[in-house]
Amino acid sequence: MVRKLTRRDFMKATSAGGVALATAGATASLGHRAWAADPLSVVDWGPPWIDSTKGIAEEWGKSAINWTLHSGGAASILPKIKAAWPNPPYDLVDVWSPVFVSMVKEGWAETVTLDNCPNLADTPEGFITKDADGNWKSIPRGTSGVFFTYVPENCPIEINHIDDLLDPKLEGQILWPNPTLNTNLQVVALAKARGGDEFNMEPGWEFLTEIAKSGNIGRVSANTSDVITSLETGETSITFVDQGTLSGVKGATLRHLTKTDPSLKTFMFVSGWVVLSSSKNKELAFDFANHTISAENSERYFREVGEVPTNSKASHDIEHLRFAADEVGTFAVVPDWDQLGNELDNWNKRFEKDIVPLL
Repeated sequence: MVRKLTRRDFMKATSAGGVALATAGATASLGHRAWAADPLSVVDWGPPWIDSTKGIAEEWGKSAINWTLHSGGAASILPKIKAAWPNPPYDLVDVWSPVFVSMVKEGWAETVTLDNCPNLADTPEGFITKDADGNWKSIPRGTSGVFFTYVPENCPIEINHIDDLLDPKLEGQILWPNPTLNTNLQVVALAKARGGDEFNMEPGWEFLTEIAKSGNIGRVSANTSDVITSLETGETSITFVDQGTLSGVKGATLRHLTKTDPSLKTFMFVSGWVVLSSSKNKELAFDFANHTISAENSERYFREVGEVPTNSKASHDIEHLRFAADEVGTFAVVPDWDQLGNELDNWNKRFEKDIVPLL
């Protein structure tokens, strides 16, 4: 059993007068040593993550790094690791809440301690994924949300309620993520708006069928580049996406629907590193991961990636992801990541079978 981020953890980990979606951090880096000759193998998302992490790695400079990009959502790395186990070609992988859970279940996540990652001393423990025995298994970098957003300048209507997605004026305006992106939270959001949830998805699939039949979905996104390009070019104007991806959108002004109406939920998650238990470069991997979550680099991560840093000494100003205590529950949701992971394959098949033919 994996101990997961819960609403209580979220409330405890965030700041007391107005829940700041993230906190944590520290400093200290391990001393210089004679590292293994093999370069470190690191998996990260595309821009803006990879650009930021490469810059931090350059300053760290203790090893050459072989970089691998996630092909779509981070869950896509799981079958690659499984197929190559016990010798996958990765040391350190940047993932998020549901993938943390999957990796811990498989026994792929190396235990983390303050000895090998001292900067975790300033990370609220509620953000760290643990195994059934309470061992730390992740190194959080940021906390953020997945939510609806749109470009008012290009959108024919003002979006104030989830039912607005059915407005005929929005023909071709919605950029809908495939289920692998966001672990299908977009359909969970639709389900919640109509009385369901991740355990009762039929209301969500029915809602998505209505949206697809309306002609309002103009494109299906498969990766971060799809989102950035489509919104910046004006091809579409509405989507459901994570904060980090949106930080890459420079050519359009967005209105985030995080505290607009209870029908438009924001799903909270944590992202960060897992050191694979199969790694031959564990010490080096921990040292690099520790370096990335220093206070200074956490602030850099916020500036360049846009997630709220998990370092309590790092500041941020992402107000649309700062919830007062009475707003959590109304607008912010921590989903059951186990359920999402267990059902994702079925949801992918359902999307291909029932939704794609309507587009």
